Amino acid sequence: MTKSIFVILSLSFALFDTNCASEWSPMVYNAIKWTAENQGQSTISYTTHEGITRVPIAYHGGVDTDSSGEITNRNIENFTRWAEDVLPPGYAGPVVLDYEQPWWKELSAKAITPERLQEILSVYEEGIQAARGVFPNAQWGYWGLPLLRNTGPIWEEQGLSLHSLTSTCAGLYPDIYDSSPNNQRLDQTKNHIEKVLAQAAGNMPVYVFASPRFTGQHGDHSQFVPDDVFLKQVNTALQAVWVDENGMQHRIQGVILWDTYSFSDEANWGKLDQQHTHYFKLLVALTKAWAKSIKDVSVSTGLASNDGSQFGTHEPQNSGETLKTNGAPKNEVTIFNREIPLKEHDRVESDRVPSNRVVD
Repeated sequence: MTKSIFVILSLSFALFDTNCASEWSPMVYNAIKWTAENQGQSTISYTTHEGITRVPIAYHGGVDTDSSGEITNRNIENFTRWAEDVLPPGYAGPVVLDYEQPWWKELSAKAITPERLQEILSVYEEGIQAARGVFPNAQWGYWGLPLLRNTGPIWEEQGLSLHSLTSTCAGLYPDIYDSSPNNQRLDQTKNHIEKVLAQAAGNMPVYVFASPRFTGQHGDHSQFVPDDVFLKQVNTALQAVWVDENGMQHRIQGVILWDTYSFSDEANWGKLDQQHTHYFKLLVALTKAWAKSIKDVSVSTGLASNDGSQFGTHEPQNSGETLKTNGAPKNEVTIFNREIPLKEHDRVESDRVPSNRVVD
């Protein structure tokens, strides 16, 4: 028996209360960011075979397509073209807006005035409303929000909350990225996801982003998370539960695996493809173990069952299909696939979705 399988079997016996009723089957989703044609062929073959679907991400501001801090009519027009190009008609599944600049530093700060916070959130809320105007049934939400900071004690003591925004979203997408090989914070992670579930209040699903790499190594993205550490981190999110006043358990809808080929040299792309496939196999084994262990427990994820909204978009036959946005040729630089110059507190040029691991 391999160490990974042993860890999965051990984790599957996590303690939980039993009720009678419906099944909970947490799902696995793909959000690997490809950068060229013919990448991820093994991954695509595996995810397609397993029925894993893809979560679309509008990078570099979401609706605010130039990350200016202001949503203009032109922004909405550009965003609409992206959405109509990427999402099928009537799409009702998960879809993520990646809107970090120019607000991320303030949103992750220890202190912010309520007035300034609401000023910033109003732009995010405007983005959600605009996105819903294009695809009203899609589960629009922002990557990483609420941040770990936003649910921590320092913000709580100041009476700060993202409630006005989260109540506007149709899905919440926090991350559980590991920032350091020597700094696991499983209790903090579980507490964070439970507070996000409480904010969702059963009205919308919660999807958790996981990364196969350590994300806080000062620009070094070469270190992959060991299997046992990765499984423990994801299992912590699967353990997270919020119980409402009627005794109903609320848990996450699923786990989204994110990484980018920008972090690896072309010579290592084949190896990276095999690594991604391996992490997906770990996620599938772990989520299946949970579904089997908790099959007699009444659980809500905030989604209506069997209506198709639990699925993302179909996996492409080739990674190159994901490089076309806004109807532009695959090699043409557009607002959604361009490289953004490095700014203070900005993402690195390789389009990394950064970790928000902050400690109160």
